[in-house]
Amino acid sequence: MGFGSYSDDMSAWLRPRWLLGHLVIGVIAAVCLRLGWWQWEHALRGDGRSLGYALQWPLFAAFGVFFWTRVVHERLSRSACTSAPNTAPRKTPVGHSWSFHRGDTVAGPVLRPVLIGHAQDDEDDPDVAAYMHRLRWLNADPRRRLSDYPGFDAL
Repeated sequence: MGFGSYSDDMSAWLRPRWLLGHLVIGVIAAVCLRLGWWQWEHALRGDGRSLGYALQWPLFAAFGVFFWTRVVHERLSRSACTSAPNTAPRKTPVGHSWSFHRGDTVAGPVLRPVLIGHAQDDEDDPDVAAYMHRLRWLNADPRRRLSDYPGFDAL
């Protein structure tokens, strides 16, 4: 799950670019926990509505910490993937005519379908040829609709 040893993982979490975020999330979590304690004290005095808030504030703090750790972990693992030496694209065959290979984009690695062979020659199939003709006809003018295609009722 990590991209290196334990010390590498911890030193990546303590880089200066992340320390400000850690500090902000720590302050927000502390404020949420303090508000939860304040609501708990009001709940003990008989304010029933405060009991619900007293239980929600710690959940807000926990969610903030959880979300921040997920963001940092995702960013660090993404940077580890892009800094790793790129070998040949990894292909996973699907059937006999398509495979997926991992491609790197700005948003991160994605799987893209790659045609690796034809199961049959599409130009020999009259249904495929007619379908492709309809697609080219539709693409020629964006205002066209499939129902406007000549002979559409016969399809």
